[in-house]
Amino acid sequence: MIKPAYRQIILEMVNKGVSLREISRILKISRNTVRNVIKRGGAPESVRKTKYIERLPVIRELFRECRGNIVRVREELESRYGIAIPYQTLTWIIRNHGGWLEANWWENKWFQSLGLMFPWI
Repeated sequence: MIKPAYRQIILEMVNKGVSLREISRILKISRNTVRNVIKRGGAPESVRKTKYIERLPVIRELFRECRGNIVRVREELESRYGIAIPYQTLTWIIRNHGGWLEANWWENKWFQSLGLMFPWI
């Protein structure tokens, strides 16, 4: 998925007459990605829907309770609520719909092992 800022830059460069090859070289992205952004006119890619999205508040709460351990979140979902979500789907939901996560939560997880406090706890 390409960042919205990159979309804007690509469209500006195209309007200035910069070639696709040059844009892809400068931004270090593929020419196909540049073509797709131009074809869509800068509109962001649609976010896929999943039947588990309505469970997001429960997932969010368990994620905080389990301190970021997604395997544990999955186990608790199944034992407490009888919700069986595949692990890969659960990680996808957390990555794409977890706006409540900090950008660097994996780095903070290392500090958590030292017993320090963090915003998601």
